[in-house]
Amino acid sequence: MATRTRASASASDFVKWSFFAIMGLSVLLVLWTDERFWLNPADPHWKHIAPVKWLLPIHGLAGLTALIAGAFQMSSRIRQQHIAFHRMLGKIYISAVCVSAPIATYIGTSTLEPVSIRVEQIFQGGLWLLSALVAWACIRSGQMALHKAWMMRSYGFTLIFVLSRVPDAFISSYSDQLLADVLWSLVVVALIAPETILTAQTLLRIRNAKARHGHPVATPL
Repeated sequence: MATRTRASASASDFVKWSFFAIMGLSVLLVLWTDERFWLNPADPHWKHIAPVKWLLPIHGLAGLTALIAGAFQMSSRIRQQHIAFHRMLGKIYISAVCVSAPIATYIGTSTLEPVSIRVEQIFQGGLWLLSALVAWACIRSGQMALHKAWMMRSYGFTLIFVLSRVPDAFISSYSDQLLADVLWSLVVVALIAPETILTAQTLLRIRNAKARHGHPVATPL
């Protein structure tokens, strides 16, 4: 029984660390592909971003802060053993989203971006900010389960900050329609993935509890 519990925890840790390893590699890939222009004043991309060149660093640094702080927020060990640190990270995360999300929405709906993604940018930035604020309201009210679900949802939108740029490393150019399709798909995943994960965890806990107590687990017909 104890062996089964340890094996389940090890499998969960493996999945979690594998996920964050992939995300770390994705961040490095995006930095190399899309952000090298910051080191080259002669890069033609500077002309494209000229209207928002002072907002982009603020957006980027705040988004990166949310990405890192949110990753540590997902650690059950920190939540259980370092409560004060967990709360501090939560405040940093919420603050970073409150800075980055409105700027992202402003830039995404400006003339710098294709018309086809401007509505999506409103939803993406707005839902990113909304889910973070709802998570904050839930923890202020002591609703831990709701807080966890909304934090996961908010972090899903934070991941779009990286994942939407990963294709740039493999596709030199793509249509505005394809870009819109990719972004809308990521928004949908950010909304439903947390519920899917939490539901799977609940069902797995129920199954394991029945197995520990010797109750037969029903099999589908």
